[in-house]
Amino acid sequence: MTLLAFSESRSTLLELLGAARELTLGNRAVTALTIGPDAAAAAEECRACGADKVLTVATDGPPGPEVIRAALGEAVRASGADLVLIGATRTGIDAAAALGQEVGAACISECTSIALEGAGILVERRVYGGRFVARQRLAGRPAILTVPPGRFGRPSPVDTPTGTLAALPVALPEPRVRLLGVSEKPRSDVDVGKAETIVAAGRGIRQREDLAILEQLAQALGGVLAGSRPLTGDVDWLPMDRRIGLSGKTVKPKLYVACGVSGQIEHVVGMKGARTVVAINSDAKAPIHEEADYSLVADLYEVVPELISRLGGR
Repeated sequence: MTLLAFSESRSTLLELLGAARELTLGNRAVTALTIGPDAAAAAEECRACGADKVLTVATDGPPGPEVIRAALGEAVRASGADLVLIGATRTGIDAAAALGQEVGAACISECTSIALEGAGILVERRVYGGRFVARQRLAGRPAILTVPPGRFGRPSPVDTPTGTLAALPVALPEPRVRLLGVSEKPRSDVDVGKAETIVAAGRGIRQREDLAILEQLAQALGGVLAGSRPLTGDVDWLPMDRRIGLSGKTVKPKLYVACGVSGQIEHVVGMKGARTVVAINSDAKAPIHEEADYSLVADLYEVVPELISRLGGR
């Protein structure tokens, strides 16, 4: 079996290489595809992380969907890939569907776990808005899977890279969509995906100003403040890049303190990997209590200030 990994996000591509290494255990070839003006630099990083071969497609600017689709199709044919892993970004999901149509392959999206079983590929994915886990088996080849960012860890650099680099000859189509400009959403100065301690705010917070006490708790614990979907989307009290959940970040901190978080599956999917979960919610029937290692059925406005005081935060 040959695996092909691609994502327009370099960090996600490295995570896919980590997933590929876990699947192959060094017994199967792993090929990476890099596209864009920095394709060569990205290829060197993939090679350093153990890719057996890296195919590169250099472009003058950010590649559009037609370019990515053409490059992916040619990469599958050139590598003879049986399994294609694509980052489940907005661009990646569209590219995977188009690739499946082009090469006549099965495509399964948002895979949270992948395993090889004989000639089959077993995957798990969230369905019905994240409420259930579906376990599916693919027997056909090639198979295309999209994987959410943050699901797998990056591979450690190899001592002596032996992978090869090769420019992929492909006739790039004239893009039908042209990028005129980029306007990014405001971002915070922290990366919640790398935090070892996270204090998460939910809809139990009454007003935006009250986030200050949770920020104090996060600082007292040496962590960062994040939020559930309502606070990072419905009311925009926190930046989008601090959202934890199915539509946000997947995190694996050592400590996760959920304050006023109800615990709907959309949020739980993102914090399931936390080592220790503490829930503070006045509703004894809130689903978050079922996910917690320690539960406090209490008003966060009474508990959090006391915690800060005992931690020496004021």
